Amino acid sequence: MGIWIITCPDDLDHDKNMAERSERFAGQRERALYSEKKMGLEVFNYDCPGQLSFIEPDFIKDADCTVRTPVIRGVKDSPVYGQGKRIKPRLPGRTGSQHFEQIHLPELLPLEEYDLIVVLFSGGKDSTACYYKLLELGVPKEKIELWHHDIDGGHPTRQMDWRCTHNYVKSFADAEEVPLRLSYRVNGFFGELYRIGASEPIEWIDPETGEIMRCKPSQNYLKCEELKEKCTEDMEEQLKEYGYRMKFPAKSGDLSRRWCSAYLKIAVADSVVSNLDRLDQLAELGGKRLKFPAKGGTHQGRWCSGNLKAAVQDSVTANLDKTRENTKILIVSGERRGESAGRANYNEMEIHRTNAEKKAHRIVHQWRPVIDYSEKDVWEVLKRHNVNPHPCYRAGWNRCSCAQCIFSTPPLFAGIREIYPEEYAKLKQDEVILGFTLDNKCDLDTFVGNAKSCVYHGDEKAIHSLITGEFTVDDVYVKDQWKYPAGAFHGAAGGPC
Repeated sequence: MGIWIITCPDDLDHDKNMAERSERFAGQRERALYSEKKMGLEVFNYDCPGQLSFIEPDFIKDADCTVRTPVIRGVKDSPVYGQGKRIKPRLPGRTGSQHFEQIHLPELLPLEEYDLIVVLFSGGKDSTACYYKLLELGVPKEKIELWHHDIDGGHPTRQMDWRCTHNYVKSFADAEEVPLRLSYRVNGFFGELYRIGASEPIEWIDPETGEIMRCKPSQNYLKCEELKEKCTEDMEEQLKEYGYRMKFPAKSGDLSRRWCSAYLKIAVADSVVSNLDRLDQLAELGGKRLKFPAKGGTHQGRWCSGNLKAAVQDSVTANLDKTRENTKILIVSGERRGESAGRANYNEMEIHRTNAEKKAHRIVHQWRPVIDYSEKDVWEVLKRHNVNPHPCYRAGWNRCSCAQCIFSTPPLFAGIREIYPEEYAKLKQDEVILGFTLDNKCDLDTFVGNAKSCVYHGDEKAIHSLITGEFTVDDVYVKDQWKYPAGAFHGAAGGPC
């Protein structure tokens, strides 16, 4: 018999219609216990675990979530690790095409059967909540790794991300005493933006030795390097045969156009995971050439977020010698249905792209454990563990994406103009050089217009971190009373705005 792990609605009245339930689950208790038989399956509840049941199909959009929204799914999970229990998704997942049939995963293995559980860790609230959820389910820290993909890739002069993100994720990992593996495409966002020819290779840093390891470069990259060395007059045109970027990521859901997420994050993670069977190096990327992230709903063009913030958020495998073959890996990412219409259709669990049971005897599953959490639920997890949110939330941002994310609203870009004036000016210059605007329809200044800056100045330490990049282990946990950051519960608008 299958085991369903479900939440605990208040009023436990199965006869209540769904219309009542959709009204923000008013009148529900945050915790309840019950077990019953449904559809021949045992419906198992362990002291109000965080997974949803088919009884509660609703989720709360971030735009509708407020500080007064009840905590429904963000309650503390009870341990199941080591008990042989298989977690099933609230919704069974899509199977309407050959692709979805192939990746359909009806249930996870018992958590204790995975050799490695990887949390794609951006430093944002959702991936942080995923990490703590694993701990509450009883997963030992020695089984967990945090993977962070550095969007900037060590570019010598340009940064797309927050200056403090690297120190934030490192300090968090040090405070929690879990391995953090950093991975990145060399020269990051702006190296990809201005590339002519093949993309730069992927590197990762061993958390124990600090050694920088490079993935095996693609044949296209090697050919392009040869062309560059020849310095022929027609080099540029020859290089273009292998691909070129020269455009901002498109504001689109199509990851082939919104290349910043897909290519700098997703592809990085996939390249690393696919090559856990190699001790000394990572295998070649084998990815595709993408264009600027597009502002849209599909992830084929909008590669910079979504799976990129889940599949590219930064940290890659330690102990490759232990996971070379005959291994089982669980990839955990923090996408939520309430964030967007596109993510509302995500499967909670899937067979991951890097699954290779036949060739390498490697099983790789992906789980989105907070997919049905509201924003309020997620903040409740961070509050319970007294962790300091990333400084960008505290300074007024509602999402911890790249600082200059293409999806930023005018108030958020006005905030960038205020605290990162030089980077903002360089972005405007990029538009002139490329003849391609960051927004789909107009230049950056026109897009921002007279929008009021979202920056909240009441948290001086957060502002200091964003500007200087400073963040230490001592800053990870809140020392006084935990408070919601200024950017919480603003949908896509941002802080004080």
